Amino acid sequence: MVITHLGIGFFLAFVGFITPAMLNMTTVRTSIEQGRFQGILFGAGAASINAIHGLLAFTFLRSLHANPDIILWLKRLGVFVLITLSVFFYKKSKRIITAKDKKGNIPPYFEGVIMSSINMLGLPYYFTTALLLDTQSYISATVPYVYYMAFGVFLGGTAMFAIYSFAAEVIARKSEYVTKNINLILSGLFVGLALIVLGSLIFSGL
Repeated sequence: MVITHLGIGFFLAFVGFITPAMLNMTTVRTSIEQGRFQGILFGAGAASINAIHGLLAFTFLRSLHANPDIILWLKRLGVFVLITLSVFFYKKSKRIITAKDKKGNIPPYFEGVIMSSINMLGLPYYFTTALLLDTQSYISATVPYVYYMAFGVFLGGTAMFAIYSFAAEVIARKSEYVTKNINLILSGLFVGLALIVLGSLIFSGL
């Protein structure tokens, strides 16, 4: 159970951070300007806040077990959230995000913490995916498993940022191609998840 919840948290964050968005491309910029280790430190800072977002989502989910009506309502809301995320990533695939940002004076780890703190997409993402996994009995939204998942989120986010750091030069040269194709894939993934949740709702009688 421990490995399972660590792995699920790792996978959710790893997939969630694939797309070349603000945090990823700042990792690329930091790695190019200050070196790979500093880029990884930035990613670790961003992943720390992302793990807190995950923990909040997982813990809140745990408190809903006693009220199935709220879970049903949230599953309906989850369909909307997933469709919204799908549209969000589809639109991102139509524009280019580059690594050309101004170099700041903040230590990379704390810069990652600050930038991740203003990126609130993690909360609905983790809550909706955890809700889907919990209703299918793939995870247990209870202590201590929520902490294992949150730690997995930290590890998965840091791992993906490390990949961006090591591939910084290549990504900087090919950011347009990478951004367009990965965002289209993520858009399709969220559509698929939305259809799964919708199917679950239809099966349960909405």
